[in-house]
Amino acid sequence: MNLAPILITGALAATLVLATACGGGDESPTARPVATTAPTATTAPVATAVPAATEAPSDAPDVSDGAKLEISVNGDALTFTADDLTASSGSEVVLVFNNVSGINQHNWVLVQDGTKDAVATDGTVAGPGSDWVKPGDDRVIANTKVLNAGEAGEATFTAPAPGTYQFVCTFPGHNFTMFGDFEVTPG
Repeated sequence: MNLAPILITGALAATLVLATACGGGDESPTARPVATTAPTATTAPVATAVPAATEAPSDAPDVSDGAKLEISVNGDALTFTADDLTASSGSEVVLVFNNVSGINQHNWVLVQDGTKDAVATDGTVAGPGSDWVKPGDDRVIANTKVLNAGEAGEATFTAPAPGTYQFVCTFPGHNFTMFGDFEVTPG
């Protein structure tokens, strides 16, 4: 029996699966609302073009009275530009996420403390059509959609109760290095 055609077909199938899972298409991702823990919180991600060479500041500002928070990625490295973000409980937070990577897709997802890896695993099962976030996941407080390289997006939400939360990129495999703490202080 000649195994060459079977091996070639298997290799092509594996390549197609990887290409599909890693994106690579030039289609624009679509926005979708997500569940929040606060009844007044909403998430309305919006993608806009950002020059790929733009670098974000290394420290994102703290939000105490409803100002904007900004975060980015460190070029093509699988890390965010900030490890910690802070907001006051009950404040209206507008998180601007700039994906300045030249090659990687990323998202920004705010989750209950200690759940980032489980949320990312469930997001992998949900797939790219759900922006790598399980629909209706009550551990997710807010998120942007998946952003292609050079895009920016926003998540608008009401900061939850005081405590420590986590943010993470749930694109498959990114959660191991792309995460940080989101501290919510009393309002």
